[in-house]
Amino acid sequence: MRIVFLGVDGALSLAALGAIGAEHQLVGVVRPRPQEPPASAGPSVRRLLGAAARALGLRRAGTLAEAASRSRAPLWEAHSGDDPVIADEVRRARPDVICIAGYPWLLRGELLTKPPALTLNVHAALLPRHRGPLPLFWIYYHDDRETGVTVHEVTDRADAGAILGQESFPLPRGFPVERLNRLNAERGAALLGRVLADVAAGRTTRRPQDEALATPAPRVRPGARMIDFERWGVERVWHFMAGLFPRFVEPLNALDGAAVRYGGVLGFEARDTPHPPGGVTPAPHGYDLHSLGGIVRLAR
Repeated sequence: MRIVFLGVDGALSLAALGAIGAEHQLVGVVRPRPQEPPASAGPSVRRLLGAAARALGLRRAGTLAEAASRSRAPLWEAHSGDDPVIADEVRRARPDVICIAGYPWLLRGELLTKPPALTLNVHAALLPRHRGPLPLFWIYYHDDRETGVTVHEVTDRADAGAILGQESFPLPRGFPVERLNRLNAERGAALLGRVLADVAAGRTTRRPQDEALATPAPRVRPGARMIDFERWGVERVWHFMAGLFPRFVEPLNALDGAAVRYGGVLGFEARDTPHPPGGVTPAPHGYDLHSLGGIVRLAR
């Protein structure tokens, strides 16, 4: 089949693009146009922004471009989810399927209202749970014991289209989110490959999502306090903090109200504590975060 791919230079996108492989013909690759810092920003600011982007897996020079070059497919850079130039280019490429993985924008305009092909998205959660741009955060926040990947049709509502393939697996307690991201990339790519094989053979099964089970996965405001110390037990607090560190760092305060910056999550201990949940006290290893039923050990 002829395929156009939309993604970024990150693990999920690159693995999904690799799943297209030799079985299909890549006829175009779309990525967001890189956002450059303003001209007024000094060299140190530019270096800092570039380092942050690389650390987050947002930009790794040449990866999507190299894949497009190997397949002799054009590489297009979009300005938005409804870029009319990209819509024209995709239409001229005459794809049988448009595949999306890790793309930061919802499709709008003619790419969505007049799609030239079946459009599929790889989502790093068990839809209809965690629809939106930040599923991994909310998987930890909601204390899910099982997670997985989904391939679904794209509609005008985020992550709400019919499911064509889904795979689940257990989420160990305190499992690092970076490892989960890599696991999602591996499982998502394999699942996309199987779904594409089914599409090519004409044997797909579409399962509508149950709206009653849908949960949102919106972006989180920087600096937001997310842990419910009055309700979460110590093991849940540890799982959330250990799993998401350092991508997300919970704002904490000492008993006197001073802000506490921690450098790692070492473990937890179930025991009685005389201090209120959410309070932080000094400890030989760094800090103790007092929680319902025990303490979470934090590094300085």
